[in-house]
Amino acid sequence: MYRMKWKLIATILLIVIVSLNISCGSRSMTITWDSVQQPEISNNFNLKVYIENSGSMDGYVCDGSELKDAVYSYVSTLSSYADTTELNYINSQIIPYRNEIKSFIRDLTPQKFKTAGGNKSNSDLAVMFEDILEQTDENTVSVFVSDCILDVPNGDAKDFFENRSIDIRNAFIKHLNQHSYLGVEIFRLESTFNGRYYYSTGSEFLNDVKRPYYMWVIGNKNILAYVNKQVPFSEIKHGVKNYFAFSTNSVVPFEITNTRSVAKGNHCLPTKNSDGDYEFLIKANLQSTLQGTDVLTNSSNYNTITSGIMINGVTELSGSSSSLYSHIISVIITNTNKSFAERITLKPLSVPAWLDGVNDDSGIEVKKNMDKTTGIKYLVQGVADAFKKQEQLAEIKFVVNNH
Repeated sequence: MYRMKWKLIATILLIVIVSLNISCGSRSMTITWDSVQQPEISNNFNLKVYIENSGSMDGYVCDGSELKDAVYSYVSTLSSYADTTELNYINSQIIPYRNEIKSFIRDLTPQKFKTAGGNKSNSDLAVMFEDILEQTDENTVSVFVSDCILDVPNGDAKDFFENRSIDIRNAFIKHLNQHSYLGVEIFRLESTFNGRYYYSTGSEFLNDVKRPYYMWVIGNKNILAYVNKQVPFSEIKHGVKNYFAFSTNSVVPFEITNTRSVAKGNHCLPTKNSDGDYEFLIKANLQSTLQGTDVLTNSSNYNTITSGIMINGVTELSGSSSSLYSHIISVIITNTNKSFAERITLKPLSVPAWLDGVNDDSGIEVKKNMDKTTGIKYLVQGVADAFKKQEQLAEIKFVVNNH
């Protein structure tokens, strides 16, 4: 009787232990972390829009232009979330437009461009960026629309391109020194072009062709993250051909659970899988990085500091726009013999992979380079050089405790 009683007690204890392992994961390892608060983001921002009105842009504002549709669909929606909206033309100077958005889009014509003022014949993109950045503070979202063509002068184009790249870099470095939360988004779009294409030594008429143009969105990365959530750029009319973004490092808000979404406070018991490794999930808000889905869901874009930990996959969280988190990072621990502090980082990409394919270095024979932009590589490289001190776009810190 006594022996049977102890057998019964042993059996009950075994059942309890197994049940705990099933419901909570392994008790030989825990993950702990310090909470990171969601950044306090003011939804109050000022929208400033700049449309280049130099001669090279005339062909984009013909009747039936997709540029007009895209700018109106995006800017008018942004404006509904902004406290104030300022509309401007820009070339050698910023030229305010004193009317509503509907009129602004209607007045995107070669005739209005001509009468608006400024130097339409020789625009310097580096100076335009300097002027725009000077008007962009922590509560401003600036939208700049341009063909972004660097007019190649007579002489050495390579030196000219490189000097413009340096000018762009210096302008953004100066702004970064004053605004540590800077974000820059670059949209490459396409529109019907019907007008003159200008070279340094002349021009030629292009009749109803498709040409690329660009929309730059610049401002506080946290406000841009909010804007992107409310007004997804994927909804811009006629679509975005390519996208790339730069931002400063973010210590992102996150929480950790095991694979059954179980956690308690700021510690989690990871799940032991069939291979004997441990798994857990990180729910993180990566929106302030401003990166596209292709970047954020690519596991190879993440680094760890310990060889015994691996990013198993990253998925985007869909659903309510009020969700605290944007992505789930699946993590596997293969080194279970020691405790260690860990840091997962999202590494920055220097320049977009698509950039070389859309760049033209020659500045001649546009009909052979219809889908390319003269010098765009050097403009973007200038911004990339300004941000190159950013060693990561995001970081997540936690501790793996082995007991």
